[in-house]
Amino acid sequence: MLELNNQNRGSGKTTKVIELMEQDESALCLVPNNTIKRHIFPKELQKRVISARSFENLYDELQGRRYTKIYIDELLYSNFFIAELFYNFGRRSDISIIVYGTEK
Repeated sequence: MLELNNQNRGSGKTTKVIELMEQDESALCLVPNNTIKRHIFPKELQKRVISARSFENLYDELQGRRYTKIYIDELLYSNFFIAELFYNFGRRSDISIIVYGTEK
């Protein structure tokens, strides 16, 4: 499943992702850079937050992890990256990819 949530800046997208991750131990989050990971996400969630600039880096990070959801916090990733992510992971019936972001 692929779900896109387009919301305005400052509307609580990251806060929502944090809340959802606290409720679901099998959820991971993809962010565009390590600064967001280190400064915004709580320490107890940072081990499940991944910063990857390319699909290959993300694939390496996901190896050996058990997860059922991948949250993407911000639409800074290209539509092609999100499509490739969904094609390679989301087409499995047990993995959901949920995007929270602001379309520019």
